[in-house]
Amino acid sequence: CAMLSTHDLPHIRYNAPDDIIWRHTSWIRYWEKDIWVLPIHCPSGIGHWVMCIIQLSTKELYLFDSMGDRTPWQSDSQSEFNFKVSFSSD
Repeated sequence: CAMLSTHDLPHIRYNAPDDIIWRHTSWIRYWEKDIWVLPIHCPSGIGHWVMCIIQLSTKELYLFDSMGDRTPWQSDSQSEFNFKVSFSSD
């Protein structure tokens, strides 16, 4: 699996150019991995971490949040989906 960084989420969310995202993520060689693990820091409210698991073979995202409900994390899920679509060879 590939461990990604929350540092890249703002770049993805605010539509940074692909070359900037590539510069920060290419060393991980994530495109060779079927499962991506991405910890996400959620600063609003009390501030805590959630975990997103991206499984390319099934095109599924799993968002684990022990303190939240579905609605607040839709934007995070959308950012992960955009990342996957932009950089996946599928």
